[in-house]
Amino acid sequence: MFALKQPKAPQKKTVLPVAESLPKSPKVTEAEMPASKPQEAKPKTQNLIAEGTVIHGNIEAEGDVTLAGKVHGDVSTRAKLTVDVAAVIEGNIIAENADIAGTVQGTVTVRGLLTIRTSSQIDGDVITKNLNVESGSMFTGRFDVGSTAKPASNGKSHYSDYKEAPALQSVLD
Repeated sequence: MFALKQPKAPQKKTVLPVAESLPKSPKVTEAEMPASKPQEAKPKTQNLIAEGTVIHGNIEAEGDVTLAGKVHGDVSTRAKLTVDVAAVIEGNIIAENADIAGTVQGTVTVRGLLTIRTSSQIDGDVITKNLNVESGSMFTGRFDVGSTAKPASNGKSHYSDYKEAPALQSVLD
């Protein structure tokens, strides 16, 4: 019933030096190393001013801006500005590209492509390199298309007289 346990005989362990226990890896020269992946560009920031939101002051953004609310102030972005059909901007706009479907009261300066949608109402001058106007849009002011002009520092139109802009005729024809 009660048996004495016999001590176990010590087992002999084989210990190999580390250098012998690891497989040798092939030598890789710098020229054979895979190129590191280029860093992906940061995604542009998306800014949304929702319908029902009212902002009193200027908006400055690096990324895309979509406006569906009301802004009492200037809006500038180094990317695309989208003015929703419900949006109202009472101030000047400066953008790389813009798509306007709402109401703007002020000078619109776009370095690239400006699209004016059927539902838009613009009361102010437009300065842009490229222009796309949908039938039915409403506009009061002057067009300067294909220009590299910049808005005046005081926010006023750069037109000193009100002779008809030749670009306007090509848009209306």
